[in-house]
Amino acid sequence: MYGILIKMFFIAGCSFFSVASFANYPITISQGNTQVIIKQKPIKVVVYDLGVLDTLTALDIDVTAVAKGVFPEYLAHYNSPNKAIAGSLFKPDFEALKKIKPDLIIVGPRSRRALDKLTAIAPTIDLTLSSDDFVSNIKRNIILLGDVFEKQQQAKLLWNNLNNKINALQAKAMGKGPGLVLFTVKDMFIAHLPGDRFGMVYELLGIQSSNKINKPQLKDNDKSQTKVQKAKQAAVLTKDYMATKPNWLFILDRGLATGGQSNIEQALAKAPFIENSQAWQQKHVYYLNPTQWYVITGGYTSVLNTVNELNTIW
Repeated sequence: MYGILIKMFFIAGCSFFSVASFANYPITISQGNTQVIIKQKPIKVVVYDLGVLDTLTALDIDVTAVAKGVFPEYLAHYNSPNKAIAGSLFKPDFEALKKIKPDLIIVGPRSRRALDKLTAIAPTIDLTLSSDDFVSNIKRNIILLGDVFEKQQQAKLLWNNLNNKINALQAKAMGKGPGLVLFTVKDMFIAHLPGDRFGMVYELLGIQSSNKINKPQLKDNDKSQTKVQKAKQAAVLTKDYMATKPNWLFILDRGLATGGQSNIEQALAKAPFIENSQAWQQKHVYYLNPTQWYVITGGYTSVLNTVNELNTIW
């Protein structure tokens, strides 16, 4: 029987796939040097990426078990005792998985290290999004999941809706001038540029980075530097990036994202150049939804919410 052949290649952390549909199942997904074969429509599905869970929910696909996490209201039903928890985003519960006997496991950036061990339990696919090809990766995930769960038409409608709104937003962004993404770590502001963890914001919104200076290496391979030291080094650079006078600031508050308290006020006290900036004085400041951007990165609804809101503001 002919099946759906989905070729997926992972190169330097970025992913690309093309789909050729011949019939329903089996589906073969080429992932790196291995092939994942899905023999029939998955019924028991375990998800270790909340962005994927978001997209599955938009496709009206229910899953059997999820990783423990902070869920927004539209995913709150996964906090129900009726839903199994199969570990955390970083540490899958292998004993729980053996009891569930899933048909399919889906991982993302926080859980992909366990890919080989999870593959030994059930077919496992990695739907990690690339910061460099964020929009095309969102499309990839929507269309791929539509194929896997026989939701092709619904997936196409979802993507067309989102893509039209992204295009409208990017058309508006052409006249907005450059911007800068700021990520709070404790009481520090750290600028994220294109290619950084949250650098996809520039691509999604169609706004240019305000960065006009070369970004120095932060010695990621220097084992003598702690994460705190690297963060402090990055925070110092933020003043230089702010000196390029961005027209817009996009702020992601990590404190709120992790279920704690905001540290924005403390960060502003240590970085008065933020409040003194032209963007701040003109109230050209947009706070990215902390849970949806930090925890549910790239989910259909989380991205749609941001695009819809900015389409209204801009």
